Amino acid sequence: MILPIRMDAPQVTVSAKPRRRWLVAVVGVLIVCLSAGFFVWKRRAAAHAVQPTGRDVPRLDGKWIRFSPEYAKRSNIQFARGEQTTLAPVINVTGTMTFDPDKVAAIGARIAGRVRRIHKFPGDSVAVGETVIELESAELGQAQAAVLAARARYEAAHANEKRETQLAEARVSSQREAELATATAVAAKAEVSAAEHKVRALGGSVGGEPSVLSVTSPIGGRLVELKVARGQSVEPSYTLARVADLSRLWVELAVYEGDVGRIRANDSVEVTPQTDAKVVVFGSVAHVGDMIDLESRTAPVRIKVDNKDMALRPGQSVIAKIHATALPRTVLLIPQEAITSVDGKPTVFVAHDDTSVEPRTLVLGARDSTRVEVISGLSPDERVAIEGVFALKSETFR
Repeated sequence: MILPIRMDAPQVTVSAKPRRRWLVAVVGVLIVCLSAGFFVWKRRAAAHAVQPTGRDVPRLDGKWIRFSPEYAKRSNIQFARGEQTTLAPVINVTGTMTFDPDKVAAIGARIAGRVRRIHKFPGDSVAVGETVIELESAELGQAQAAVLAARARYEAAHANEKRETQLAEARVSSQREAELATATAVAAKAEVSAAEHKVRALGGSVGGEPSVLSVTSPIGGRLVELKVARGQSVEPSYTLARVADLSRLWVELAVYEGDVGRIRANDSVEVTPQTDAKVVVFGSVAHVGDMIDLESRTAPVRIKVDNKDMALRPGQSVIAKIHATALPRTVLLIPQEAITSVDGKPTVFVAHDDTSVEPRTLVLGARDSTRVEVISGLSPDERVAIEGVFALKSETFR
């Protein structure tokens, strides 16, 4: 049975309002995203706009460092070939100044005593034979008294000798008595001489003030050390003071066995204090040690220095530049300015052409004041950068 359709029945329709809201939301999200992207793009474009598009600096291209002619001119990059010539190497060694043993004297007391007076203090100039310290000594007083007693005995014996001689000539006494008187006088004179020698051996003076010993300096120079005070008791083995002539000093060096074979006596040396590189004092090699120390692998080298200007002091740390003359040989030399350190290794920039270089590690040898020996890593016909080395290194190996 088919039911009739009522034309007047209400029809169900779907509303378009939710669909419109969804479309509006999607469009809004797209607009926000596009706006944000446009803003980010604009900021990046602005940032790139204020930065330079490129810098005129060296760049690595394989093993080569390439740069523009303008950069080479601006950094003053210059090249030169090594020099094949005879090398007189300069050996730099750190050492210590010390006294010349022939120019220093230790002043001691030969006898026990007490310090009575001090005439000189550290820093004072001292002449040869000048009194530095006075001691009071009972032993010296006894020795001086023995001299006086011996002289008195000699005078009595000498007078008796004259008297016995006269009596023997007058035949009042026998010749034997005269001879005995002469022998006694000779023995008394020997006792006087022995007593005087003892006083001098003790450092005293026969005719000086009793019991006072004047301790004098055996050399001229400067008092560099005083080890006693007034009133102090001293023994014969005690060193009272030290006098040194500082016009000539020594430098004690310990030179490695690889360098000591190049050094010869009389090689010239420049000595510079580590605290003042402007001061240079000239000297010469006085002695090269004959033995190598097994632990340090060094040999002693002694330098003799003329120090009349008093620019150096004993105990001072110095750098000695020894101009070695032994074993001259022909080597390849380059200026020290061409050497730089890359990763702790000595490196030079070898020219490929005027606008490209190759960084190359070298094995170096001896040096003189301005040049260094190349053992391997460079041929004589190759050029190396001698100016602008720092600019190449700082821009390439950051």
